[in-house]
Amino acid sequence: MKKKSRTISIDNYITGKLEDTELWEFKANMENDAELAREVKLRKEIYETISNSKKIELLQTLSNIKTKKQKRTFKINIYSRQIQAIAASIIVLMVIGAGLLSNQINNDLNSNIYNEYFVDEGSLITTRSDNQSDNSIVLDAIRLYDNHKYQKALELLESNPENITARLYTGLTYMKLEMYSNAEEQFNYIINHKDNIFIDQAEWNLGLSYLANDKTKEATDIFSKVANEDGAYSKRASEIIKTLENK
Repeated sequence: MKKKSRTISIDNYITGKLEDTELWEFKANMENDAELAREVKLRKEIYETISNSKKIELLQTLSNIKTKKQKRTFKINIYSRQIQAIAASIIVLMVIGAGLLSNQINNDLNSNIYNEYFVDEGSLITTRSDNQSDNSIVLDAIRLYDNHKYQKALELLESNPENITARLYTGLTYMKLEMYSNAEEQFNYIINHKDNIFIDQAEWNLGLSYLANDKTKEATDIFSKVANEDGAYSKRASEIIKTLENK
């Protein structure tokens, strides 16, 4: 990857501008390129520092305005266009800031729940699978998945779209690659297929994918369904619902 192209790709990744295919390829590159992963981490830290610096500058500017106002001995004409413009700008900043803060709190909560409850069950899942529906390609893909070689695993899994076990692992692989919309598609396929033994796991991981994708309402709906089914994931689904209700 050329230096200029590499820099642009890193910027697009951090700012969320990469499309699904590009995102998948970039994350695969990071997995195989430790130097690229370090560059991404460093660039994120720089952006966060710049962002914090801008916030400090804004607070300092507002503080200076307040100090100058206190030093003045004459009255400020609140009807002047300049003062009204400043006031309007401050109000807009406060409203936007409150909205961003609220969204960030919700996003952080969803992310925390996801990280707490997502458990990589790995090849243990195959103990529930139907041996007749499995084949050597899918089993090879599962071995690659267990060894964290997600890109190679995905290539094999997606070549078996009719295999329900492959569908489940495709969804789990997308979760590992943080491509949650793709994961949702796989789990919904399993749920809608109905005639298989992975529906409970598909519903559970679909809910987690919704959370990671900040689809709180959809996540709440599916976890409510799981909680009422009295299955292996019911207790954990109830815990998540309570956490979301108490936010």
